[in-house]
Amino acid sequence: MGAKPTVTDARVRQKIREVLNMAPGYGKTETMLLEFVNELTGGGVEIEQLRAGIEWNHGQDYVRRHVNEDTDEVEWFITKHGIAKETLK
Repeated sequence: MGAKPTVTDARVRQKIREVLNMAPGYGKTETMLLEFVNELTGGGVEIEQLRAGIEWNHGQDYVRRHVNEDTDEVEWFITKHGIAKETLK
Protein backbone atom coordinates (compact mmCIF):
# COMPACT_ATOMS: atom_id res chain seq x y z
CA MET A 1 0.00 0.00 0.00
CA GLY A 2 1.48 3.31 -1.06
CA ALA A 3 0.91 6.37 1.07
CA LYS A 4 -0.80 9.33 -0.51
CA PRO A 5 1.40 12.35 -1.06
CA THR A 6 1.23 14.95 1.67
CA VAL A 7 0.04 18.37 0.54
CA THR A 8 0.62 21.28 2.89
CA ASP A 9 -2.26 23.45 4.04
CA ALA A 10 -0.60 26.53 2.50
CA ARG A 11 -0.39 24.79 -0.88
CA VAL A 12 -4.08 23.80 -0.68
CA ARG A 13 -5.06 27.40 0.13
CA GLN A 14 -3.05 28.68 -2.86
CA LYS A 15 -4.41 26.02 -5.25
CA ILE A 16 -7.99 26.92 -4.28
CA ARG A 17 -7.32 30.50 -5.37
CA GLU A 18 -5.56 29.31 -8.51
CA VAL A 19 -8.53 27.13 -9.52
CA LEU A 20 -11.07 29.89 -8.88
CA ASN A 21 -8.89 32.43 -10.71
CA MET A 22 -8.94 30.30 -13.89
CA ALA A 23 -12.51 31.48 -14.53
CA PRO A 24 -13.13 34.34 -12.06
CA GLY A 25 -16.81 34.88 -12.92
CA TYR A 26 -17.77 31.24 -12.47
CA GLY A 27 -18.35 29.51 -9.16
CA LYS A 28 -17.13 26.08 -8.15
CA THR A 29 -18.70 23.67 -5.68
CA GLU A 30 -16.61 21.89 -3.01
CA THR A 31 -16.70 18.74 -5.15
CA MET A 32 -15.36 20.60 -8.16
CA LEU A 33 -12.68 22.35 -6.10
CA LEU A 34 -11.57 19.05 -4.56
CA GLU A 35 -11.22 17.47 -8.00
CA PHE A 36 -9.26 20.38 -9.48
CA VAL A 37 -7.03 20.92 -6.42
CA ASN A 38 -6.15 17.21 -6.38
CA GLU A 39 -5.40 17.37 -10.08
CA LEU A 40 -3.04 20.31 -9.56
CA THR A 41 -1.30 18.84 -6.52
CA GLY A 42 -1.03 15.23 -7.65
CA GLY A 43 -3.66 14.04 -5.17
CA GLY A 44 -3.78 13.48 -1.45
CA VAL A 45 -6.08 16.36 -0.48
CA GLU A 46 -9.08 15.23 1.56
CA ILE A 47 -12.37 17.14 1.88
CA GLU A 48 -11.57 18.29 5.44
CA GLN A 49 -8.28 19.88 4.34
CA LEU A 50 -10.02 21.50 1.38
CA ARG A 51 -12.76 22.93 3.63
CA ALA A 52 -10.13 24.34 6.00
CA GLY A 53 -8.42 25.97 3.02
CA ILE A 54 -11.68 27.42 1.76
CA GLU A 55 -12.50 28.84 5.19
CA TRP A 56 -9.01 30.35 5.53
CA ASN A 57 -9.35 32.04 2.12
CA HIS A 58 -12.86 33.19 3.06
CA GLY A 59 -11.55 34.70 6.30
CA GLN A 60 -8.93 36.62 4.31
CA ASP A 61 -11.61 37.86 1.86
CA TYR A 62 -9.94 36.00 -1.02
CA VAL A 63 -13.06 33.95 -1.81
CA ARG A 64 -16.79 34.38 -1.31
CA ARG A 65 -19.70 31.97 -1.26
CA HIS A 66 -23.01 32.07 -3.05
CA VAL A 67 -25.94 29.66 -2.96
CA ASN A 68 -27.06 28.82 -6.48
CA GLU A 69 -30.85 29.15 -6.40
CA ASP A 70 -31.27 26.66 -9.24
CA THR A 71 -29.25 23.86 -7.63
CA ASP A 72 -29.28 24.88 -3.93
CA GLU A 73 -25.53 24.22 -3.92
CA VAL A 74 -22.93 26.50 -2.37
CA GLU A 75 -20.54 27.82 -4.98
CA TRP A 76 -17.24 29.57 -4.30
CA PHE A 77 -15.90 32.55 -6.26
CA ILE A 78 -12.59 34.39 -6.12
CA THR A 79 -12.81 38.04 -4.99
CA LYS A 80 -10.84 41.05 -6.21
CA HIS A 81 -8.55 40.56 -3.20
CA GLY A 82 -8.02 36.94 -4.17
CA ILE A 83 -7.22 37.88 -7.76
CA ALA A 84 -4.74 40.49 -6.50
CA LYS A 85 -3.14 37.89 -4.20
CA GLU A 86 -2.72 35.52 -7.17
CA THR A 87 -1.26 38.31 -9.31
CA LEU A 88 1.43 39.03 -6.68
CA LYS A 89 2.86 35.47 -6.76
